[in-house]
Amino acid sequence: MKDLWNGRLDSYEEIDLRLWQVVKEIKEAQEPGGVCFVGYDTDEGVVRNLGRKGAEGGSNAIRKSIQSFPKLKELKIYDYKNLDKKNVEEAQEEYSEKIADVLRKKIFPIGLGGGHDIAYGSYLGIRKSYPDKKIGIINFDAHLDMRPYDKGRTSGTSFKEIMDNDKEVQYAIVGFQKIGNTERLIKTAESFNALILNEEYSEDSIIEALKDFIKKVDIVYITFCMDVFEASAAPGVSAPVVMGLEPKKGKRLLRFLMQTEKVVCVDFAEVNPVYDIDNVTAKLAGCLIYEAMEHIKK
Repeated sequence: MKDLWNGRLDSYEEIDLRLWQVVKEIKEAQEPGGVCFVGYDTDEGVVRNLGRKGAEGGSNAIRKSIQSFPKLKELKIYDYKNLDKKNVEEAQEEYSEKIADVLRKKIFPIGLGGGHDIAYGSYLGIRKSYPDKKIGIINFDAHLDMRPYDKGRTSGTSFKEIMDNDKEVQYAIVGFQKIGNTERLIKTAESFNALILNEEYSEDSIIEALKDFIKKVDIVYITFCMDVFEASAAPGVSAPVVMGLEPKKGKRLLRFLMQTEKVVCVDFAEVNPVYDIDNVTAKLAGCLIYEAMEHIKK
């Protein structure tokens, strides 16, 4: 694993251990429990969607941002490494098989993107593992990502394709920005009864709306497009947003969702190290990942 994980070394004593010292390949998992990182290191979907290239490096940038974080007591850490296929449709299928495999092992998957087309791959993997469950998708994003996919999948088509083809899915977006979505996109979301929560809504009102949303589903999948956050906090994304979500608000909302114990998968998309400044976007994703890890059942 040293090609992906290699951080600060204090010692090999238990009290000093960091994540890079304890992460193992998923093939070493012998029992349920823990988390597994799954890299989605392609940005072809972003390029197809006319975004700025560079998110293919996001998976490794996120790993680097968290590798020296302290080990979480009793939480096992695994990694499924990155993709072999980079074409969107092939990448999503390969990635979905990895997600499904992790879930079958009763380990919690954390996806590392890459373009936000990771969302369709995560959904496919979850559906393969939970064929009869009602899935609630909560997308932290400035954009609805409900574009047509008749000319192929992009980073902006995942949720429309999911909703078109699976009636047992509910969709919510947190951090919505009206300036980033056309009337057609909004009407498309409304036609699926999507829960649209604007960035400016108060934290309490968002939580109350999400409580009602979660009651209606069996399991929850959370996906973060890092452009949901204020550009000063997340400059390294494919489509930076001015006046985006405040990071600590996002962290508290994630904590609330993890505490419901319905969440089965989390992923992080659109980390673009080419445009990042001092790796702050990758570090922000890393802090959110650590928050999620702290609330996973050991």
